[in-house]
Amino acid sequence: MTVIELIELLEQVEDKSLPIRVLEDNPNNPDFNMTNYWLGDIEVVDTGSSGYENSGEVILTGGE
Repeated sequence: MTVIELIELLEQVEDKSLPIRVLEDNPNNPDFNMTNYWLGDIEVVDTGSSGYENSGEVILTGGE
């Protein structure tokens, strides 16, 4: 998913005050989707940064 795709999807959400929950997408895990992970922070690493010379990324971090 790209930033543009994420923004387009989030723009469709009527209540912008809702928290963001992340579910593990691993059906081989016996605890599949049993833990609530809540988005806590967003980090942006620009293309050209050390270790990201060819492609930057957006990192979403969270926890229980």
